Amino acid sequence: MMKPYRTLPIILFAASLLSCTVKEDRDVCPCWLDIDLSGCGRFTDMVSLKGWSSGNGVLGENVYRADYEQMYEAEVPRGQISYCASSELKTSLQSGMSVIIPEGEQSDRLYAYRADVITLGETAFDKVRLHKQFAAVTMKFEDESNDYHIVIRSGWNGMDLTTLKPIKGSFSFTPETNEERIWYFRLPRQGDANIWMDVTTVRTGRTETFDLGGLIARTGYDWTAEDLDDIYIGIDYATADITVTILPWKEGSSYNEIQ
Repeated sequence: MMKPYRTLPIILFAASLLSCTVKEDRDVCPCWLDIDLSGCGRFTDMVSLKGWSSGNGVLGENVYRADYEQMYEAEVPRGQISYCASSELKTSLQSGMSVIIPEGEQSDRLYAYRADVITLGETAFDKVRLHKQFAAVTMKFEDESNDYHIVIRSGWNGMDLTTLKPIKGSFSFTPETNEERIWYFRLPRQGDANIWMDVTTVRTGRTETFDLGGLIARTGYDWTAEDLDDIYIGIDYATADITVTILPWKEGSSYNEIQ
């Protein structure tokens, strides 16, 4: 529920007290939770909110950019609730409390936030701070004498919105190159270093598999970081020399990715 004026919570809460007199147990009365979405505009045009308490859903709504500056308000149970906020999905699928990447797709530009909120009083407040759940990868081949077909594979294809932890499943994506022979693709948050890259030389049909996850792990890359950094991979196929560099992510950065 979006409220256009700050006086609205008072009106709404007063109405909710019609069944909660001073003679009754106020612990069973609802709490009005205010959620601040004002910082979400630089990440997404829509935020999906889902909340739960004691295993039951207590909140579920999509809020669009035009309403970010207004406080989102919801009536929730007294005690404690948990909720998550996630950015708009383009190719991934949301099933219950999971985001799943279909086979053949890369990760969405997924930003998400999760919080536990104490709702013991008549009102409670929380501010959504979205965090980056994907790694934008830039990869360049130094060998200009051949064309290559690339497939990226891993064993993680989604995220559990209740924990913001990765979900096991088959991930496979074939990135396309641009005129500068640069590949751009996005990897979802990973639960281990099992990421593989199959490189096929188009001229000969020969395929080689590289332990991409192992190469990334050697840089000290942290797949558990609150905001995932980005990655640059330089490959000299003739000498089999592969360089992996971590590109620290800064809020507000943009990437020249292939859509």
